[in-house]
Amino acid sequence: MSDPDQLIPEESDPDQLIPEEEEDLLEWASMAKLYAVGYIRILAEAIKRGDADLQVDPVAWENTLIAIEEVMVEHIRGRLHGPTPITVEDIERMQRLRGLGSAALSGGERSPELCPLALRCMECLFGRDWKRAARVAAFYARALNQEFHPRSGT
Repeated sequence: MSDPDQLIPEESDPDQLIPEEEEDLLEWASMAKLYAVGYIRILAEAIKRGDADLQVDPVAWENTLIAIEEVMVEHIRGRLHGPTPITVEDIERMQRLRGLGSAALSGGERSPELCPLALRCMECLFGRDWKRAARVAAFYARALNQEFHPRSGT
């Protein structure tokens, strides 16, 4: 099974090394995808439970969701590929999710649309394996969030 964010090789020579710029893109895309799905899962679960603390830093949310939208554009451009084809509609859904999440994180409305939309966005990134990927990603996102945005008293 190939890596879901593997760059599409320009030539079929297996001995050809990936240029450094493309390797950097692959690494960046993989990390953005991991943290986006982690934050999406954390936020959706907190909203579903009705938690007062949504457990995601608003700046981390915004930056990560913008990054994943850029990764999705690279999928459409053909520079990256994954387990599912990415469409313009997928990017629009991710933008909608970013807006709904940002509103909730700033103390605004917790839209009932957010949780079903979150599930759809995670599935568009990871395909049928999104549940396992989301569990792993949430672990790493919580750790990163705690390291850079620690909450007092927790």
